Amino acid sequence: MEKITYYCQKCRAANDPGEVNCWQCGTRLMLVVFPPSVRHEEGIVPSFYEDHLLERVSLLELRLAQVTEQLAMAYEFIQREIKSFQRDHVLMQSFFETLERVNPDFSELLSRECIEIYGEKNAIRANEDKKLLELREILGRHENPQTELFTHLVREGIRLLEEDEEKQGFRTLDRAVLLSPKNAPLLVFIAKKQFGAEKFDEARENLEKAFEIAPHDPQILLLLGVLYADRGMAEKARKLLSVLANDPQTAVCVNLIWGVLAAFEENWTESLAALKESLGKNDIPEIHYLIGSVYYQLGRRKSAIRHLKKAIEEDLRFSDAWFMLSLIYQSLNRTEKAKQARQAALEAREAGAQCLEFLKRENEILPEKALPFVHFNRENKRLLSQGSLRLNKFFRENIFKAVE
Repeated sequence: MEKITYYCQKCRAANDPGEVNCWQCGTRLMLVVFPPSVRHEEGIVPSFYEDHLLERVSLLELRLAQVTEQLAMAYEFIQREIKSFQRDHVLMQSFFETLERVNPDFSELLSRECIEIYGEKNAIRANEDKKLLELREILGRHENPQTELFTHLVREGIRLLEEDEEKQGFRTLDRAVLLSPKNAPLLVFIAKKQFGAEKFDEARENLEKAFEIAPHDPQILLLLGVLYADRGMAEKARKLLSVLANDPQTAVCVNLIWGVLAAFEENWTESLAALKESLGKNDIPEIHYLIGSVYYQLGRRKSAIRHLKKAIEEDLRFSDAWFMLSLIYQSLNRTEKAKQARQAALEAREAGAQCLEFLKRENEILPEKALPFVHFNRENKRLLSQGSLRLNKFFRENIFKAVE
């Protein structure tokens, strides 16, 4: 008769049938060698296949015991951390309650600063995760040989850009593109950096290449549509942006750009509808200012005053909004209010405001169009990236927010 080995579930030592504890480690043996139906029948002997199954089950029991032990350790660790957190929370709560009784103003300031620091750390962590995800996507799309060189160039280019070495950084990333010309994520990454650095023509070239590779990518559609709109290429811009008009993440930005394009074409009714759609139920001073300026073009002075006042309520240092308000009051022969609004525009001293070139003139020369649309008539016009510094920054922030 072939002897059947009875394996220990812990140390896997071979034991004789009928043993209760392992001879090597002393562990209580968990397996039943013979099934209940044949346990008392002497003529039946388990086959080799049954022996193999017993060995496998022993190994599974060992793994189960290990997992159980690890779970118990994890549970114990979590319990310890919870108790530690509760103690820290009670300590901090007592500290702030005491501080609030002693010095309420300092307590409020400290609480606000703690919240700001926590928010900044979360933002930094999210930004790092995003960078890592972008890098993985770029490297994952590389199909050609020389992977090590490509990886080095991409990492080095990103490092140079982070250290504000833009010229060298873009040159390094261009070398990476030569090794991976069909890498759409890399082209989009470079284009976004070029857009942020106001290298709009270079960004458009890279996005056009990326569009040929991935024509349905929302980032490419939005950024390329924005760059076409900036150059006044309305038909091309609308073709790309219309795809994103119903997406909640991009709808606000798309309607904003749509409103500017309609204003460029002097379709003031369409511009007004698009800008109002972009504003929604929010109180954004820049959009209120644009809506007020469109109402000014339509000759609806009272509506223009209402939106310009809302823009000023949100930001008292909004020079261009004050100036547009002064123009409307002047057209209504409300001289005193026009002077007050003009003086407020001067005192605000907002850097990059469009009204400054008119305020500095001795003779009172009024712009032919509302202030945010004056530069539309220039030869080398850019609809979004020219004009006031405030609107330029506002457009870029909204575009990047929609892209992310």
